[in-house]
Amino acid sequence: MLAMAGSLLVAQTAVAEDKEAKNFGDWGHQCENAPDDSGEFCYVFQNVTKKDGGELVLGARVAYRPEQESPLLVVTVPLGTLLPPGAALVLDGAEPVKLPFFLCAAEGCTSVATPLPEDMVTAMKKAEAAVVRVAAPNKQVVGLPLSLKGFTKALASLK
Repeated sequence: MLAMAGSLLVAQTAVAEDKEAKNFGDWGHQCENAPDDSGEFCYVFQNVTKKDGGELVLGARVAYRPEQESPLLVVTVPLGTLLPPGAALVLDGAEPVKLPFFLCAAEGCTSVATPLPEDMVTAMKKAEAAVVRVAAPNKQVVGLPLSLKGFTKALASLK
């Protein structure tokens, strides 16, 4: 995790190279078959990877559920993150959004799908970057960069 913090200086933002994905700045839009075979499920996403080696530093997915008005955010962070505090989406102009962890697997630790309050969505549409904060095992807080370039158009593509 500490090595990851240093690597953020050389992190790069990547969207899917899949021909099915549409790109909006640093955000991609993709649709897949829903796991319960209820039709198509679409989301916007951003993957931040290390420039050397392409390892995932931060994955962010935003989607709507039919029964919810607010978009939901799911983040994936590297293994080695201290789990009890969870993660937090932090941006000036909005209250931080706490993101409790749901599951850790080989690709990293993933948060519970968390609704984004209206003030956070508004702030994200106006800003160029946000930070997802996580804690390392030594309790040092690490900020993972999330570009918001193209976020407004990407989110609008879901409606």
